[in-house]
Amino acid sequence: MEPTLIPKITSSPSLVWVVAAIGFYIFNVFLGLFMAFRKKTAQSLKIHRLLFYTLAFCLVYYLIMNQTHDDNSLLDYLVCLYCITLVPFSKRWDVLIHAFLSAMGLVLLPLLIVLRI
Repeated sequence: MEPTLIPKITSSPSLVWVVAAIGFYIFNVFLGLFMAFRKKTAQSLKIHRLLFYTLAFCLVYYLIMNQTHDDNSLLDYLVCLYCITLVPFSKRWDVLIHAFLSAMGLVLLPLLIVLRI
């Protein structure tokens, strides 16, 4: 890892929101795995939904901040649209498909940081 990577991320007002979204996304994936293999309760579903709303807020705010300071590319819009629309829509399908699409979204989010730096 380049030694100046973290100062570049923290100096950008929009990339901080992607880092926060990745953190919420990781926590949400682990909560989803816990619900899939252990217990699915009403409280865990509520927390899972709340974490998704927080993640969606972070991504929308990233797009807003990035548009005011820089220009959003098509890839920015596609990755955010994928994470905000396709992943929650896939919960109606099989659990494994939802988990796979969520993992793909988690792989795509750091791509926003790498391409911005």
